[in-house]
Amino acid sequence: MAAQGFLLIASFLLILLVLAKPLGSGLARLIAAVPLPGVAGVERILWRTLGITDHEMNWRQYLLALLTLNLLGLASCFACYSGRSGCP
Repeated sequence: MAAQGFLLIASFLLILLVLAKPLGSGLARLIAAVPLPGVAGVERILWRTLGITDHEMNWRQYLLALLTLNLLGLASCFACYSGRSGCP
């Protein structure tokens, strides 16, 4: 059992090491707002469809978005827990 656990941890670390460079460079491009090759057209269509603009939010807009997301998460958790009343 210990050998199997060691093999699992070693394989996880190997996969993590192999994927670190490509995922890191892709994440750096996303943070720098450089479009990924082949995705720019789809992203432009998606942004236009959803009405997303390319301007920065001020602190009030950011606070409203954050509070709205947290309230929606709280409401969905409440709905999930309320619906469990019939479960054993």
